[in-house]
Amino acid sequence: MQVTDAVLPLDDLRVLDLTHYYNGPYATMLLAYLGAEVIKIESPNSGDGARPLYRASGKPFGTPFALMNSNKRAITLNLKAPEGCELFKRMVAKADMVVENFAAGTMDKLGLGYEILREVNPRLIYASGTGYGLSGPNRDLPAFDPVVQANTGVMALTGAMSGPPYKAGPAVVDILGAVHLCAGMLAAIRQRDRTGEGLMVELSLQESTIPSLTTHMGAYGIGLRQLRDGNRASGSAIVPYNAYPALDGWVMILAADNERWPRLCRVMGQPELADAARFATLALRVKNRDECDRLIGEWTRTMTRQQVMATLSANDIFCGIVKELAEVLADPHLHQRGALREIDHPDLGPLTIFTSPLRFNGEPNTPRSYARKLGQDNDAFYADEFGLTAGEIASLRGRRVI
Repeated sequence: MQVTDAVLPLDDLRVLDLTHYYNGPYATMLLAYLGAEVIKIESPNSGDGARPLYRASGKPFGTPFALMNSNKRAITLNLKAPEGCELFKRMVAKADMVVENFAAGTMDKLGLGYEILREVNPRLIYASGTGYGLSGPNRDLPAFDPVVQANTGVMALTGAMSGPPYKAGPAVVDILGAVHLCAGMLAAIRQRDRTGEGLMVELSLQESTIPSLTTHMGAYGIGLRQLRDGNRASGSAIVPYNAYPALDGWVMILAADNERWPRLCRVMGQPELADAARFATLALRVKNRDECDRLIGEWTRTMTRQQVMATLSANDIFCGIVKELAEVLADPHLHQRGALREIDHPDLGPLTIFTSPLRFNGEPNTPRSYARKLGQDNDAFYADEFGLTAGEIASLRGRRVI
């Protein structure tokens, strides 16, 4: 389905996408939304490991795969077969980028590492995303989002003070890594424009997650050691800063500065609390945080989430409704901006998808095509790219080369 003919920034680039699951596919999907021709290359034996995740009965793939793979062509190629390697090198000769997120060293073992591919195409930009980088003592450790969370301190910093550590609910490591990888690839394009030569872009999921620890590193730097404290600020160093109960759920409130704290007290109908001996300064509020949270909670629980939100936002006090996923997917703001779209997927039916958050001149992103079945574009691609006949393509398929 072609839905737009807009001129996009990367519409003259071809990307060979060998990535799987979330990290790499989201990075390449961002490139695709910027106009790049992204050719998703999967093993004919199994395909992207994300295909079967949360797959409904009778469907070719699940929602996660559909969300991460808009605007891509789908072909299969067996890189472990010598003939498959040669076909891939022929693709590389005409490509601008190769992107992969295999375990470190995998492409070298296949005879398709950067040093070999750059001989095929000196202008090639080669992007690699791994858990811990291509060097160092941890380079060969297996990596998956929650495992990297554990190894990067995210789990130790998430959860209640008295409870066990928790992983973050969403796949934050994969997405942080994807955004950094995309930024690196865009910078590499600029560098190639200046030098005429390609280069290698390397991304470590662990290293791309470290900047998210900024607040906790700050708290640690001033001597705080109990940094896991539920919904409170790291080390409970900012008060009020917490989730509070409402009649129909929860709200998140932050009103710790010298302007918003008195304002919150007035809105609560208790202006005297602003200058009370136990709350007059941030240090005092931190010391008496349990009582401060109790008083705020007693006020919020008398209203609905929306009433709390309306009251506090009208007074420039930071507040957010703790929304369930169903509420987010139906959020009229996100739909009006085009960040979420209701589509009728040709294989999955009605589906809510996200698009790219990048906007140019205020224009929302529109998908040009939806995620495709495994090898759906094989016949057209191999015929157009290599002039193969239907019989030759069938032979490749029969020998599991594609």
